[in-house]
Amino acid sequence: MKKIYLFFSLFALMGTMSFAQDSIPAPTSYRVNGVTFKMVRVEKGEFWMGAQHKDTAEFNYDRYSQDDEMPVHHVSIVEDFYIGQTEVTQKLWKAVMGYNPSKKKCCDKLPVTNVSFIEIQEFMTILDSLTGMKFRLPTEEEWEFAARGGNLSKNYVYSGGNETKKVAWHYGNTSKLHKCGKKRPNELGIYDMSGNVWEWCATKYRYYDKQRNARLGKEGDMYIIRGGAWQLPETSCRVAWRGKRLPDLQNSFGGFRLCLDAKYVKEETPEAKAQ
Repeated sequence: MKKIYLFFSLFALMGTMSFAQDSIPAPTSYRVNGVTFKMVRVEKGEFWMGAQHKDTAEFNYDRYSQDDEMPVHHVSIVEDFYIGQTEVTQKLWKAVMGYNPSKKKCCDKLPVTNVSFIEIQEFMTILDSLTGMKFRLPTEEEWEFAARGGNLSKNYVYSGGNETKKVAWHYGNTSKLHKCGKKRPNELGIYDMSGNVWEWCATKYRYYDKQRNARLGKEGDMYIIRGGAWQLPETSCRVAWRGKRLPDLQNSFGGFRLCLDAKYVKEETPEAKAQ
């Protein structure tokens, strides 16, 4: 029988929740079949989502903003959630699924790639059975809120700063995939939300302007991807950048990051208590 371990590095975070956050939360750690991965708590809050290039005095001005990043709009995240401190690694995928689908397999700490939205659902079903949790992909709103630094946001263009050389791997500064966590983290201590691999979200592609959604056609069957990638331009690493892909797509520079509702987080599994 496979052994599953679950341990937490901070219990105080399970106390009173508020819209204020004044310190970086310690990550929560899970161990599955000998592989540890960490999740960061993101406290509920409010933010301005999207970007615009028309008025420097208004929220989220970004001269590289695209048409589908507008209009900038106010979003409330009404419940705390956890998000992966890094993208899911090849080592974790293999520990859960028993194989590694990535094109480049030279390092366990590389993010897993070549995984479709559909395959990720299977991965999370098995991961849930091993941990007793209910993992999922982040919604597009949760992804951008976390990438911006949550309630600790300093309103950077990229996740963790305004200089991509410090926070992101992209087409302009690399020609290969890199290990997770080698660039500077963002305000919440989360790595690589800009660059390295783009990340699947749970949200289907829609315009923020609802009047345009009636004309989506086949694009409406696509799911949101976020964060840019090592084979994409620097501008794709912006926290407001939006991409879209069909759910069966496998891509050598696409991956994902786990998400978890805070209400499902437990101190430890019965299996862990018995050790």
